[in-house]
Amino acid sequence: MKNLLLFGAMFIATTSFGQGLTENFDAVTAPGLPTGWTTSNASGGDAFETGTSANANAGGFWPVPAHGQFAMANDDVCNCTMTTVYLTSPSMDFSTATGMGLKYSCVDDGTYGGNPHSVEVSTDGGSTWNTIYTHTFNPNIVWEDVTVALANTDNQPDVRFRFKYDDGGSWATGVAIDDVVVEALPAVEVAVSGVNLVRYAALNANSVLSVDVTNLGANTITSLEIDWNDGMSHIQTINTNIAPGATTSVAHPDAVTYAAAVERTINVSINAANGGPDDDASNNNGQTLHNTLSQATNKAVVIEEGTGTWCGWCPRGAVAMDYMVSTYPNDFIGIAVHNGDPMTVTAYDNGADISGFPGCNVDRVLLDASVSQSAFQQYYNDRVNLGVPANIGATVSGTGSSVTIDASATFYTPVSSANFRLGVVIVENGVTGTTSGYAQANYYSGGTTAMGGYESLPDPVPAAQMVYDHVGRALLGGYSGQAGSVPATITDGTVANYSFNYTVPSTSTRANMKAVVMLLDLTTGEIVNATEVSIAEAGIDNIDEISLEVYPNPASDIVNVSFEAEGDYTITITDLAGREVATQSLSNLTGSQKIAVPTNDLNSGNYIISVATAGASYSQVLVIK
Repeated sequence: MKNLLLFGAMFIATTSFGQGLTENFDAVTAPGLPTGWTTSNASGGDAFETGTSANANAGGFWPVPAHGQFAMANDDVCNCTMTTVYLTSPSMDFSTATGMGLKYSCVDDGTYGGNPHSVEVSTDGGSTWNTIYTHTFNPNIVWEDVTVALANTDNQPDVRFRFKYDDGGSWATGVAIDDVVVEALPAVEVAVSGVNLVRYAALNANSVLSVDVTNLGANTITSLEIDWNDGMSHIQTINTNIAPGATTSVAHPDAVTYAAAVERTINVSINAANGGPDDDASNNNGQTLHNTLSQATNKAVVIEEGTGTWCGWCPRGAVAMDYMVSTYPNDFIGIAVHNGDPMTVTAYDNGADISGFPGCNVDRVLLDASVSQSAFQQYYNDRVNLGVPANIGATVSGTGSSVTIDASATFYTPVSSANFRLGVVIVENGVTGTTSGYAQANYYSGGTTAMGGYESLPDPVPAAQMVYDHVGRALLGGYSGQAGSVPATITDGTVANYSFNYTVPSTSTRANMKAVVMLLDLTTGEIVNATEVSIAEAGIDNIDEISLEVYPNPASDIVNVSFEAEGDYTITITDLAGREVATQSLSNLTGSQKIAVPTNDLNSGNYIISVATAGASYSQVLVIK
């Protein structure tokens, strides 16, 4: 499939616009704009200007990929308000023109709030404007190509369009615009811009295949003839209503289903639009892979959160991570990837390549995404029920500081050209330090936003008051996993095994550490599936390994602590200053326990709840609301 609307860098700026224009902002001296283009900021101050990715990234929070020179509104660099900022085109004469359209490339970053950019058009010299397009944020910061029909501009002598940026008054970043082209659109022209089908499905499941269809023409698309083909054609004519410039997901009526564990290449084509051929059939094709599973698999969602003690907004990530781990202990795995502080693992920090802090990678599919409790919940909901090709297993052996993790992946579908690897991340809870590098910057201090008690703590929070959980401590096999750990050809029932060795540093506590075993797909870069296992020494009870549960969390009047017990235990709650605020000593416990700990006398905020027995202890953040 051809790359849709990818314009080169050889467009020439012009001041004689006739029926259209082309502009790539390369022929002007930054930060000025090309002749005829204007910009304004309703709040006063900075507006759109011309620059490069180096200029855009000067604030340190907006990693715009290189794209020559482009126009941008960047409130992170100017540190100003951009609630109503416009970039307005020169006037264009459409007196003898019909079916005109606007094509451009953009980067629109919603990581730190704000609103997506929009396009408005005027036919009366700029007195009246109508919104004709509003962008949808892409969670990945990449250049995207857009086509917009310039509606109701046929035969008009004075047509202008403008890009509107609105940061919503928040600490947003900006929008970048490049490769602007205005030209007549073909009457009927559609393109396949995506094929959507679950990759891994159960036997006999009726999986819906849908096709993302972009209308690149001037006419509304009312019908499409679409075929999906796995060696047998499935041709259907489907009624649609796709406006010029719009992209719509069109579901094919014929479900994809197989009664055996198979791998199939599904080819998709649009054979007709509005009852006939479109003007360019070269972009009417797509392809995807589909596998069926001989038995059910269980997926865990992995969020790798970029954080640092220097980052004043990063307490938001710690609060969100604690909530997810306590709420979904069986199929959510959270790892804190530290940057620029004493807990940094350079290879991990570099591999994750998170640029905005706090930021996160979700299964390494959603990259550099935003961080909050609600965002984490949504990422989890979107991915936890996805089918995966293999279940992951792990066993741990070794004494003292020596640890061996025997990792396995058991596949339940054939994969003809597999590019999988096994890898391990070592994670530690209860990490503390005495140097200033362990003090946590805290921009929530003194604020009115509830943030797990951080709003009541100073900025920075002294190192003596901080306990860090979910800390990524080591990569075994590297960020991309161990080469040769999974065979290239996989059949239903293949079991891939690999043994990883690790030496626990003297500065770490083995009983507080876990191994996160991952199955990585090097073709896509994603974490396909994962599991976590305690690396506590055999023969020493690790309470987390025997399914410790703390609930409800957040708590108000009471918190329950459930675990399998054998011996004497102490349950302790301390505040973030290390002061003990509640304790219970329990003797001769055996079997399943549910211990109720009163919390009605505690103030709202974050605490540490610890359960300890001979030779082992476990700590978790407890939120009191």
